[in-house]
Amino acid sequence: MTRSHSNLLAFIALLISRVSCKELTELEVLSSQPTRCTYEHAYDMYGAHCAGLRLNKIPSLRGGIEILDFSDNKLQELHADTLSSYSSIKFLYLSENQIYMIDKDAFTSLTYLQTLDLSKNVILELPNSIFQLPSLRKLYLNGNPLLHLSFKDLTITKPIQAPLELLDLSDCKINQLPDWGMLPQLMFYNISHNPLTVLNAQQFSLMCKLAKVDLTESIDNLKLCELKETVIWFQEKRIYFHLSDYTKLNSREFENCPKPAIEALSDNYRQCESAYTQVQNIKTSRRTWLTIGGGLAGFLVGFVLLLYILHRHNVAQTKRTVKEKTSAASGDKNSSAILLDNVS
Repeated sequence: MTRSHSNLLAFIALLISRVSCKELTELEVLSSQPTRCTYEHAYDMYGAHCAGLRLNKIPSLRGGIEILDFSDNKLQELHADTLSSYSSIKFLYLSENQIYMIDKDAFTSLTYLQTLDLSKNVILELPNSIFQLPSLRKLYLNGNPLLHLSFKDLTITKPIQAPLELLDLSDCKINQLPDWGMLPQLMFYNISHNPLTVLNAQQFSLMCKLAKVDLTESIDNLKLCELKETVIWFQEKRIYFHLSDYTKLNSREFENCPKPAIEALSDNYRQCESAYTQVQNIKTSRRTWLTIGGGLAGFLVGFVLLLYILHRHNVAQTKRTVKEKTSAASGDKNSSAILLDNVS
């Protein structure tokens, strides 16, 4: 066999071995795909991972979970008892399901819930109760193409109790933003990829901690001068607003638009700041009382421990004294016995 033939056969053998290994690896990966929810710890929290299992309902899970990832499944409805057994959940991911119905009490038991991801579903009706969750900081509703139908009839209890810091309504076919009222802790508002026909600056003035607004491809239907008040407000409060193209805002046409008065917006802003300060004061008071309570609890535990140690010491000392007296009495009896024996 020539050297060239030998090299060719070696090359073919190498290709076959690599293809075989690849096929084996793919089969191994396929067989290792989870068929049921798995449990793991993340960021010192206990979580259940059920993503991508194509389930049409949430199965019975272990208690005490703080993270539930149920994204990329076939869940369609959320009832009052769907999640009521998992009141310890802090992070709930339900994106990429087929959710269209949410019961008004579906989340009321989740008082510790901080992040709720309902993105990429087909939600027809959004319950007001979501906005009253006492710990909810991040809410993702993006990619719900029918959500705008819900907003027409949505009656929101104000002020919203949820301490929202992030609200994502991008790509929801919204032409008019909902009136949320005062959101004193909101920092990021994503309203991109919506066909907005109105952009009301007054709504933004009630978000006194707002730092970023994403308006990408959402203001194409608005006349340029209709943006003037909102843009001036963003600039005055140093709120970064993201656009795909800033050319129109730098044009002479925009510059010639009448400059609106923003005194009323400033009044709203001050009210929002007052509400924010009040919230922060309550948080500070709670932390202070928790610190005081923790200090008192520590003092009481230490005091009880000291009393216990003193008690044990006294008991040991008493036992030692009794033992010494008993030993002394026994010694006296022995001495008396010896004396009597000597006298005899």
